[in-house]
Amino acid sequence: MDLRSLTYATYINDSTLQETYSLPLTTTTTSEILNTIDASTADTLYTYAILPPSTQLPEFLTPVMTAYLTTLTTAPPPPSATRSLATACEICDRDWVPLTYHHLIPRFVHAKVLKRGWHTEDKLDSVAWLCRACHSFVHRVANHEELAREYYTVDLLLGRDDVMAFAKWVGKVRWKAR
Repeated sequence: MDLRSLTYATYINDSTLQETYSLPLTTTTTSEILNTIDASTADTLYTYAILPPSTQLPEFLTPVMTAYLTTLTTAPPPPSATRSLATACEICDRDWVPLTYHHLIPRFVHAKVLKRGWHTEDKLDSVAWLCRACHSFVHRVANHEELAREYYTVDLLLGRDDVMAFAKWVGKVRWKAR
């Protein structure tokens, strides 16, 4: 597999990838990866003084590849840990109202989603932080199955005209002072 297309989902679902790219990288794996790099890469790195003259390419790129693979193969944080990152409702963008935890793929249909192959298991815990008004509206515009099949990201929700119109309207409402 090409390292550029490796993702956590593909890594976690393929035991061969887990074996190949387990850390620390073996000399064989490092050599196989480096063999795919164009020979002129080292020359370019030397020319621009990125690679010191006394350093060999494998010695230089092994820590880089290790850091890259560590990032790709580490599980994303649990959704509840993302609360500190949310500062405003992801639909109406109001930042002075309390936020609620919205499962983008509703828990009621997780078994059906997996059975029918709509999403992989690692996507089931995707969440959005919404104000109560937007959260309630989202559940009024589509049932659980529709949310799971068609509106499983905030961008897909915002692609609906009615959601955009509601977000525009509710963003102007001042139920609570700033």
